[in-house]
Order: sequence, then C-alpha cells, then structure tokens
Amino acid sequence: MRRVNRVRAYRVVGALLAGVWAIIGLAGPGRDPALAYQGRNLLQNPGFEEPYVTIDANPALRVASSWQPWHEPTPPGESSAINARPEYKPAPPTRVRSGGAAQEYNTFFATHTAGVYQRVPVTPDTDLRFSVYVYVWSSATFTNPDRSEQPNQVIINVGLDPTGGTDPASANVVWSVDAEYYDQYRELSVTARSKGTAVTAFVRTAPQGFVGVNNIYLDDAALVPLSEVPPQTGTVQVPTATPSPVVIVPTQEGTITLVPTTPVAPPTFTPNVPTAVRPTVTPVIPPEFTGTVLYTVKAGDTVWGIARQFNSTVAAIIQVNNLPASGLINIGQVLVVPVRDQFPVPPTLTPVPQLPTAAPTQVPDGSGGTGGVPTYGTYTVVRGDTLSTIAARFNTTVAALAQLNNILNPNLIYAGQVLRVPGAAVPVPTQPAPLPTQPPALPQPTRPATHVVQPGENLFRIALRYGLTVDQLARYNGIYNPNLIFAGQVLRLPQ
Repeated sequence: MRRVNRVRAYRVVGALLAGVWAIIGLAGPGRDPALAYQGRNLLQNPGFEEPYVTIDANPALRVASSWQPWHEPTPPGESSAINARPEYKPAPPTRVRSGGAAQEYNTFFATHTAGVYQRVPVTPDTDLRFSVYVYVWSSATFTNPDRSEQPNQVIINVGLDPTGGTDPASANVVWSVDAEYYDQYRELSVTARSKGTAVTAFVRTAPQGFVGVNNIYLDDAALVPLSEVPPQTGTVQVPTATPSPVVIVPTQEGTITLVPTTPVAPPTFTPNVPTAVRPTVTPVIPPEFTGTVLYTVKAGDTVWGIARQFNSTVAAIIQVNNLPASGLINIGQVLVVPVRDQFPVPPTLTPVPQLPTAAPTQVPDGSGGTGGVPTYGTYTVVRGDTLSTIAARFNTTVAALAQLNNILNPNLIYAGQVLRVPGAAVPVPTQPAPLPTQPPALPQPTRPATHVVQPGENLFRIALRYGLTVDQLARYNGIYNPNLIFAGQVLRLPQ
C-alpha cells in the first residue's frame, strides 16, 4: 500500500511539473524553438552568468556560455596597437550589475572594434527589441578604477541582424546610434523585424584611442518581441528596420494612443578612417620657425622621423597639428611641418630667354612637335636635385614642372625619377651665376639624452614620441616592468 501511494505521489508531482513546463513553453522536443520563449527573454544566458567557456584553450578568451566573441583584425600595414583582439574574462564583482557574474573584455594600450554576439531562433516576421547594459572604463592613467581619466572616445553600439547572420560587418545588421559615456551602466537598445527563423544580437565597442586601458562590462541583456515590451514613458525609441514603427502619444484624458509614424531608416556606422585632406585653417607655428611644408604620412612614419627629415621638432609638429601627446599619426594623414630658414623651400622663378645650346633627347608628346605645338624632353633626377634647381636649369618654373609630371608635393622627388621638361628643354648655362646642384646640408635634430616622466605619461607614449620601441627604452633603462614608471623619473634615451 505504501508503495502504491508513493507511485501515485510521483505521478502527481510529474503531472504538476509537466504542467509548469507547458506553461513556460519548455515542453517536449520537436517543437518550434522560438515558441518556447514567446512572452519572455529569447536569449540564452542573458545575465552572462557562469559557466564561462575557454575558447581554443586560450585563457585570454573566456566567454559566458551561449555567447561568442568577435573582433575586426588589424588592418594590413598598421601597428598591432590598432584593432587588437581584446582579452575576454568574467568581470570583477564590483562590475556585476545583477546576478552573480558579468562579461568583461578589454584592451591595454590598443584600440579594438569588437564585442560579443548570440544567434537566437525566432518566429519569422516578428518585431524584436534587443537591449543590454554596458559599462565603460577607459583611462590613460588607470589610477582610479572608478573614473575614466582621459578616456579614448569609446563608441558603443548594439545591433540586430534580422537574417541570423554572424558577420558584424554585414549590411544586414541594424545598429543603434553611436553612444559614448563612462563609469556607469546604461541600457542600449535596437529594434528590427526578423526575416527568417533566427536573428543575431551584437554588442560592439570601438575606442578611437589606445593610450591606457579600455575595459568593457556587459550585463542583463534581453531579446523580447516588441509587442510584449511594456510602454515606457520618457524612453527614446532607437531607429528600427520595421516599416511602421509606433510612437506612444498621451491624449488629454491620459489614455495612450498608438500613432503610426514615417519609417525611419536604420543608422549606419561610419568608422573613423583618416583621409588625406589638406588643412584648411592656417596653423600658428612656434616663433623659432619661419615657414611650413605639407607632408603626407606613409607606412612606417613616426613624428620623430618626420621631424628629423625636415629639421623640425616633435613638439612643434604635435602642437601645430593638434596631435595627441602620444604622437599617434595615420597613413594618408596630411601634416603641417614647421621648418626653419635653412630648409630649401622651392622659390618662384621667372623664365629667362633660351640660349642656343645642346638639348637632351626630344620625346614627342603625340602632337608631332610642329606648327607651334611644343615638344618635350626628359631629364633623369640625380641625387641632390630639387625641383627648383631642375626648373631653373631648363628655363621653367616649379609649378610648370609639377603640373607636367603630376607631382602633388614639389618637395618629393627621388633619384632615378624621369621627368618631362617643357619647351625645347634647353639647359641654361651655369655662367655667370652658377646654380647649386644640391641643397645645403641640414643639421639633423638630436634626440635629447634624457626625458623626465610627466604625470599621465607611460613608457609606450614616451617611446613613440622619440621614435623608439618600448623594448628599447626599457632595456636601456633597466626597466623590468614597463608599466611601473613614475612622474619625475629620469629616463635615458638611446642616441
């Protein structure tokens, strides 16, 4: 009898559990997985709770279960400090918003365009809202863990791919507008309509600078059908991919009326890519300089190397171009470089009458060189030549030579380059006023012997300023931990 009663009790408990499972939508295999979550959060592990999964046996890639990390790789030819892969790990208890854990990812002296994502089964043609709480701590000094001192302009977005794709660079992803804030959790959200049986929720952060630390913390995410989101007064709706979004408008009686609005196009994300645009504002140069030249940054350039090339200074280039103190420059960026009197700036020349003398080999320009149409000769640049000396030698101007040879920067020609010269290409005799064949030797700036560490500086910034590597500077000064330097410390600089 006792055994029969026990069996009956088990059956009753089992029936109750089955009823509960049916109510919450978790009953039985073979059902539509999206239907299991209708009316509640569709995400798995929305609170970024344990366990954390170690990806590819890499202890620097520990991600909350059901979530995946992603990052854009470093562009070819760029420094490894640009778009580095973050370190992923559980957040410290002080950064947990609710529950027992939160996701952290960070970069140290490096930028990133990265985040996490989760692909979720849904019902097609469902309006969905994805939201997550994001906390940002970005600091060049990292002395106060609760304050972002000199942050790196961290741009934050959340996104939904209505097709269920997992590529954050896809044009299908609907992104929220750019947000930037620090030292607090804020909820960011975006809405979109599913186009298939799955959608993908993304979180993306993109620091624009790399000095110091960039720590990101995520907690309390949600993916909910928009029809089941309760009305929230005072909440700003994020642009949506749905054709007919609604806006909540209170009536005079205090009731709520749903009013259709004009469709809003989803926002687009424009990366911060430098372009070779010439400065339009006349810079104020330091008094010890008398002029400026424009220089387009190439791969491998540093502020220190450019200063040496033009007999300028690192401090002057940083000041005139409003660069960060670290001296960070980008390929294609146009810099205004202050120069002194001894730097040979191409002069404006007045054409002189041609004298009969031997001319270089004539090269027809396609016009036949007859009937008053000019022909052109060629000249091969030798070491020490400048465009101004070549122009004077062949009775022309720097501007004419530059235009004829499609030269954008008259200061940049190289030995072995073949130039077209206009007219009869007749060299002017060197008598009675000889022309210099090479520019005067320029005194090269010398790197100071020492540097006194200023508040907020670090070894990376100091090494970049003087065209060194962190390893060179650390070894030269016997520094075993590059992160341990202090204000007032005197560092020796290799010559």
